[in-house]
Amino acid sequence: MSSVSPIQIPGRLPLLLTNEGVLLPGSTMRTSVDSARNLQLVRSRLLKGTSLQSTILGVIPNTPDPASDAQDLPPLHRIGTAALAVQVVGSNWPKPHYTLLITGLCRFQIVQVLKEKPYPVAEVEQLDRLEEFPNTCKTREELGELSEQFYKYAVQLVEMLDMSVPAVAKLRRLLDSLPREALPDILTSIIRTSNKEKLQILDAVSLEERFKMTIPLLVRQIEGLKLLQKTRKHKQDDDKRVIAIRPIRRITHIPGALEDDDEDEDNDDIVMLERKIRTSSMPEQAHKVCVKEIKRLKKMPQSMPEYALTRNYLELMVELPWNKSTTDRLDIRAARILLDNDHYAMEKLKKRVLEYLAVRQLKNNLKGPILCFVGPPGVGKTSVGRSVAKTLGREFHRIALGGVCDQSDIRGHRRTYVGSMPGRIINGLKTVGVNNPVFLLDEVDKLGKSLQGDPAAALLEVLDPEQNHNFTDHYLNVAFDLSQVLFIATANTTATIPPALLDRMEIIQVPGYTQEEKIEIAHRHLIPKQLEQHGLTPQQIQIPQVTTLDIITRYTREAGVRSLDRKFGAICRAVAVKVAEGQHKEAKLDRSDVAEGEGCREQILEDAKPESVSDTPDLALPPEMPILIDFHALKDILGPPMYEMEVIVLISLLMASSLL
Repeated sequence: MSSVSPIQIPGRLPLLLTNEGVLLPGSTMRTSVDSARNLQLVRSRLLKGTSLQSTILGVIPNTPDPASDAQDLPPLHRIGTAALAVQVVGSNWPKPHYTLLITGLCRFQIVQVLKEKPYPVAEVEQLDRLEEFPNTCKTREELGELSEQFYKYAVQLVEMLDMSVPAVAKLRRLLDSLPREALPDILTSIIRTSNKEKLQILDAVSLEERFKMTIPLLVRQIEGLKLLQKTRKHKQDDDKRVIAIRPIRRITHIPGALEDDDEDEDNDDIVMLERKIRTSSMPEQAHKVCVKEIKRLKKMPQSMPEYALTRNYLELMVELPWNKSTTDRLDIRAARILLDNDHYAMEKLKKRVLEYLAVRQLKNNLKGPILCFVGPPGVGKTSVGRSVAKTLGREFHRIALGGVCDQSDIRGHRRTYVGSMPGRIINGLKTVGVNNPVFLLDEVDKLGKSLQGDPAAALLEVLDPEQNHNFTDHYLNVAFDLSQVLFIATANTTATIPPALLDRMEIIQVPGYTQEEKIEIAHRHLIPKQLEQHGLTPQQIQIPQVTTLDIITRYTREAGVRSLDRKFGAICRAVAVKVAEGQHKEAKLDRSDVAEGEGCREQILEDAKPESVSDTPDLALPPEMPILIDFHALKDILGPPMYEMEVIVLISLLMASSLL
């Protein structure tokens, strides 16, 4: 048997111990080095002025715990791969380590370990040579049949893939140009196989044995692709491509040298991302930027920090609603009914919303107005914004601006910074998924200012109808059209809003409620809401309007209705206790139990000497439904009144002075 040996390795090799993968001759693998022995090997043999191409390493796979710094050398696999270090990249985070790109040359067998420290060196015997077919007729016929069978399956596998993909086209050319003897190792390194199967191929020194072991792997891969094609008939050809092979990143001077790493899933994601970019409806300028970035991404190694940043940027670009919008509901009559049902009073505000709907009926491309609701706390400014979105049939998104003191929160961070992200405007558009939502800029009068800039100044472009059609976020670095967004700002006062920002908004005053309006709001909205939250029904509790007026005048003093809502919550909780106790008690509580409870309603009635005790049910005893809440019950639940009506006090004083 004659042999040809284009590769000759030294008789002694430094050993690189790995447990991450199996390097086969003709393939390329990226591996991380962080153990003490491997670090010493890299620093001594690769980083001391020696050319990388002149240093041949012995890569030993399947080494138990190669990162261990134990004194004894772990058991070594007897068969290894001689390799060249093509690239070395060092890093100190999170701990010192090197990333090596190594290319397999040939197999070798360890004869004996010559030394173990600072890194192992062994005497080796070269096993792999590109053997010609033997002269024996029988052996030659058997190998010829195995070779033809292997080649047939290899061609069938490649032809099932997308030939427009550069990696697949390159693999097809390699099948015809490389010697048949080199194909089993190369095909095994790029199809989906486990490390155990690769280790078996590495241990197969005989060419006949390698052919026999690799053919079932090819058949399994072909069957898997057939099944995949059946389940993905509705998808484009791009989805059927190289899910079975790893990308060919580089062909070194060794024929058929391929990169063997675990990037297949990431590359499938990149293909899907590229397809989304092609089918997206983004503007031409944004599309050009995305095409340029996806080309850069394909050329980057995944270990680069910029890889994740670029990928996140492209994913954001394809998720933004460049041309996706909702259809406005322009039925003014239905809008009027909806606004009246959700909010009582606020006639000026409702009128402005209906005017906007009327103009939209006459002019479809109307730019969104910039409204600013100014009023005291608790009058419903935020809830009105949500009702406006509901009336128009648009998505709603709230942006809390209270305490924001960095202009990057509005306009985003530039991608040169670590941890950069888009601003709240672009993030909000990504969240709602349409380009014409209702954005509520809450508490715009409480914006701060710091060394990082003035966010109020950053809002000038956002809230200017003449400029926001070309809004540029620092993170995107391309223009986005905000002209279809309906911006609604809320503030308690205009005194703290910068004049330039105030000039860009249409101010709508939302005054506080009168007593009559509060009573109506309480019985339309607040009381039903509290009953639902506390599991009560109108058949269990009755709150007359006189009681509501007492709560408004004696227990709250505000422009809005927040405190009033809390008082109703306290009443409902007290009634819920009585209802729950009544469900478990068949007999009435005796006088002592009542005195030890939450307070004796009957005792209060006796002290007050009312004309009719039967008109007001006893709250401490198992209740008779519905439980009526009057002023005496309010004193039991809420305590003594916090405020007295000034007019009544004044009249009583005048009457007292006239009697003197």
